[in-house]
Amino acid sequence: MSGGSSTERSEYERDALEPQPYLTTHRAQAACSRELARLMDEVIARVNALRARGIEDKAVVRQAPDRCIVQLGPVALTLAWLRGAMESIADGELLVIVWRGMVAPAMHYQPERAQSGAGLHAATSLWEQVFVPAGQSEADWNWRVAKSDSDRCSSTELAARCVEQLGLAHAKFSAAS
Repeated sequence: MSGGSSTERSEYERDALEPQPYLTTHRAQAACSRELARLMDEVIARVNALRARGIEDKAVVRQAPDRCIVQLGPVALTLAWLRGAMESIADGELLVIVWRGMVAPAMHYQPERAQSGAGLHAATSLWEQVFVPAGQSEADWNWRVAKSDSDRCSSTELAARCVEQLGLAHAKFSAAS
């Protein structure tokens, strides 16, 4: 006799019956795509609104899936979703950096001429923050500063935070150039 009760479940059966954490689901992947799009759209709208606050530099925006670069005169903002090794949203990170220097230089392609980097300097990181997704459903999705349980914000609030840092850097370095 095995001595075990028929009501006891094996470890495998228990794992199969327990709900999967939201951020490891396919629903979370779709929600993450929507939140990244919302974040990047909000960043672009807020950067364009900086002109009303007296910033005359025209923003140069470059977007790719899961990435956004905003060059604003002598400074830039980059947002990049870095996928985890397991392709799970729970393992991914959102890297946000404000730079001094040209991150998105204007390139004019001329096939018969050698490309020169004269006048270009390496960009320097001024402010960097890593965020991870948090929430138990799409309805309560938020971004959390990595390695912090308390600093959470929505995509709209995060966009405001990023553009505020970009604006501060622009004020500091546009006067210097």
